[in-house]
Amino acid sequence: MNQINLDKLLQLAPAAKADTAALKLVVAQVYQGQIQQLSSDGFRLQLPSAQGALQIDLPASASTSLQQLVLRSLPEQMQNLATQQQLAHHAKLNKVPVQVQFQPQPDGQIKLSLQSSTAPVTLTLQPQQLRALLISLFSSQNAATLIKSSDSNSSAALVTAKLQTQGNNYLVQLPTLPALQLKIDAQSSLATALAGSHSNQLTVVLQLTSNDKALSTNLLLGAAQGQPPGVTLLDKPQQQALMRQLVQAFNQLQLSTANSQHPAMQILKPVIAARPDISGSYQLQLQPSAQTAQLQLLPQKAQLQLSVSPQDSNRPIQFVATGSGNPATSKATAANSNLPLAVQQAWRNLLPLLSTRPDLLADLPELPEPVQQVLQLVRHSQPDGSKVLSASQLVTQLQSLLQFQPLQNQPNVQTSGGALAVAIQLLLGHLMQKPQNAALQPANQKLAQLINSLEPAQASSLLRQLASHSSTLQQSQLATLDSNQATQQHLLLQLPLQQGEQSVFSQIQLEQREADGKQQSGKETQWQLTMRFELQQLGALLVVAKLQQQQLQLQFYTEQQEAKQLADRFLPILKDRCTMQGLVVSEAECVLGKIPDTLLPRANSLLAIKV
Repeated sequence: MNQINLDKLLQLAPAAKADTAALKLVVAQVYQGQIQQLSSDGFRLQLPSAQGALQIDLPASASTSLQQLVLRSLPEQMQNLATQQQLAHHAKLNKVPVQVQFQPQPDGQIKLSLQSSTAPVTLTLQPQQLRALLISLFSSQNAATLIKSSDSNSSAALVTAKLQTQGNNYLVQLPTLPALQLKIDAQSSLATALAGSHSNQLTVVLQLTSNDKALSTNLLLGAAQGQPPGVTLLDKPQQQALMRQLVQAFNQLQLSTANSQHPAMQILKPVIAARPDISGSYQLQLQPSAQTAQLQLLPQKAQLQLSVSPQDSNRPIQFVATGSGNPATSKATAANSNLPLAVQQAWRNLLPLLSTRPDLLADLPELPEPVQQVLQLVRHSQPDGSKVLSASQLVTQLQSLLQFQPLQNQPNVQTSGGALAVAIQLLLGHLMQKPQNAALQPANQKLAQLINSLEPAQASSLLRQLASHSSTLQQSQLATLDSNQATQQHLLLQLPLQQGEQSVFSQIQLEQREADGKQQSGKETQWQLTMRFELQQLGALLVVAKLQQQQLQLQFYTEQQEAKQLADRFLPILKDRCTMQGLVVSEAECVLGKIPDTLLPRANSLLAIKV
């Protein structure tokens, strides 16, 4: 059997040598460029590229629109310049960044779509400012009466809330927020308060308290003004849940700096005014973790479309994507029609060459800079092992792994499986000089530009790394197919987690099985979730959770005493959170034991031989 040479297979053939005279541009791909005003008062677009810089003189008829686009991209103090001459002088000294797309026209002209490239601005809020901002969420809805407090670090609002019952539990629903379960030991006080009011309306005090570092929130049973409030309604996990709900409700308001009359804007006005570099209109967005007290301003970008002649550029332009009715691109159209088959064949030839060990995607100093940046983008799409994911984030990541296929259509580059698939497709297309559909999607533009700047040898080496990484994901998919039976469900997943500058796979196994000690009335189903984690210096951790109806058993296994001590410390908190979800935790303990190297079946292979 002839040995397959990956470099020879995927590098450019001599007949496919790139034309160095013409700059190849992908239709509708977003490029990062710059606009500069010339001494003749005209404007020029400059586009850096791995194949050389492109310069296009923009038409004089668009000068007024271009000046407005440049003006919106400048800092606010520059926008207030007294004369147009001062503005023009500043524009000549500074290149304004823009995003640009190219589209060839039937008449030979090139349509440019320009968009200002203003970056988001992140402002740090003091806990006192964040406290006032969240209180304004209710005052803007006329749902709260603010209580003045002698404590400058505490704000409170009397809020009318609806009280609901769910079994033996009480839930309270504040205006604009989902229902929140109240703590168990407040039940008697709530029953007394309800008996006195003869209604399901409950007046509570929403109290936000801050210190120099953090903000905490709580609900207290309402009292008359001037009197101390009653019993505390929330415990610590519930207080954290309320904080997340407050931040989410604020973000759903879709506030922008143009809403100057909104109570929140009155609070933020001094914060924004302290940053003279902020210009234009922004949408306000609190970061998901309120404890960091970060406010993100997302700019509303200016856009402009205009047509230019190819003669206005300093070099020829060759479009490598299809164009409707354009004879210059008919050859590219024919090549792209066979693109999926060619890419699939290249991927099949690559599979036998993959390493059996997953690549850690580590950031090594000897790697070329573009390769390091590609690996960094792929790593950033993976969950951070040091942070806790929200339920929606975890579901999105798991779905991307369940549906992972290197050549899948329209993968989500924000997920671990999607980013890996996009990078593999772009590398295959780059090495074969066949542009991929993934390169045309705006979310993939940064990754596409980095890969287009790679040399063939660099791209080939990087493809090996990512392909080895992807083979681990597909290995668990094969194991799932082998293990599934008609009467039971079985699922295996390997979740890549980011630990520092390298990736580590955590294994997850979910299976449906017949419960132990089944009753005479019939067989009962039990779900078992098994997870294996690598905790770096603490070694491996195995977690087994068994769920039968609402009964939950939690068993932790570790090989190190230090890891056991940490698990024993946090198990009561985990048990309480499971109880809050309506589960009855019958067992929760951590023991020392031998951890298996893998949860995958030992017999798993690409070929199964039966005699």
